[in-house]
Amino acid sequence: MEKQKTSTIQRIFCATDFSGTAARAVSFAADLAKKRDATLVLGHAVEPLPADPYPILMTPRSGESAIREFAWAKLEEAGEALRSDGVRVELQLDVGLPGAQLVEMSSKANADVLVIGTRGQTGLVHLLFGSTAEYVVRRSAIPVLTIHPEDNVGIGEMGRVLVPTDLSKDASSAVDAFLSLFSESHLPKIDLVFVDSTPPYLESQSHERLERYDQPDRRRVEIEEYLRPLVEKFEACGFEVSMRVLDGEAVEVITQYAKEKSVDLILMSTHGRSALLNALLGRTAQRVVQHAPCPVLTV
Repeated sequence: MEKQKTSTIQRIFCATDFSGTAARAVSFAADLAKKRDATLVLGHAVEPLPADPYPILMTPRSGESAIREFAWAKLEEAGEALRSDGVRVELQLDVGLPGAQLVEMSSKANADVLVIGTRGQTGLVHLLFGSTAEYVVRRSAIPVLTIHPEDNVGIGEMGRVLVPTDLSKDASSAVDAFLSLFSESHLPKIDLVFVDSTPPYLESQSHERLERYDQPDRRRVEIEEYLRPLVEKFEACGFEVSMRVLDGEAVEVITQYAKEKSVDLILMSTHGRSALLNALLGRTAQRVVQHAPCPVLTV
């Protein structure tokens, strides 16, 4: 089979609130920009006044203009550091509610992917997933790469990627977005996983039990047939793919599998095959982002 070429990422939008977690996201985005020879657009949204005390306001002057000046200085400082490291950088600053504003800014930047951290400037242990990051994941028209504070593997070091799928057409679109992240010189192994939630009254027919007792598993065969086109799509681009059908609740299975297998990235579509499944899978994706032990690319 002739090897297919992956599409190219040309512009990356990275949101920053100048926190430690944002710095981790910026570092990841910069690594991706260098690996893909892309432009990094570094963006910050100033929350309009009146609002809670702004965490980076350290000047004696008050008001939105002072905040904008201070934020722009912080952006320029970050931009200069990135340029000195060989990254092509553009800066964006705007005023608005962070979630909606960041989505709009990434659109204006003609970005191919949006990178954002999952914790905020306050330093509290809670995730920003009630507001900014959740909004961005749900509303962004482009793929969103979420970075956790503990994530420390760059795009060029990733050895294993988990791809949970619901067998929908959106899953194929998610694969297209994922393929653009990697160059032909570095292709991680792919774990393609379907999580089958077996009702309690059908526990005797679970895939694990049937495999344990060496019994026929027709449903597994059918699922694997549905997964075959995705496997072939990855393989056509040079990826090594393993296929798994697992029992259990999706979020728990996905996050536990990622931990046990030391997965470096999770790829997920945020839409399913119907209005109900759209809502269910959307919540699944958000919860996976919240609890995953590694970066998550949502499409």
